[in-house]
Amino acid sequence: MTADRWKNRRRMAWLALLAGLLFPLLLLWSDSDQLGSVAGAFYIFCTGVVASYIGWASWDDVQFKEADK
Repeated sequence: MTADRWKNRRRMAWLALLAGLLFPLLLLWSDSDQLGSVAGAFYIFCTGVVASYIGWASWDDVQFKEADK
């Protein structure tokens, strides 16, 4: 059960990272001004998802190791 605890959170972080990497290609392909205008908010969102995953996973790891002592 502990191996699956972070499975969906990890998937969400990977998808956000992948979307952040593919977004510039979408901008080049579509050449849309409206899509370019939301780029800042999109990258803030993706960064927030990935950073929160890293932060909470690190905090959970520390708490899990302290509980084993």
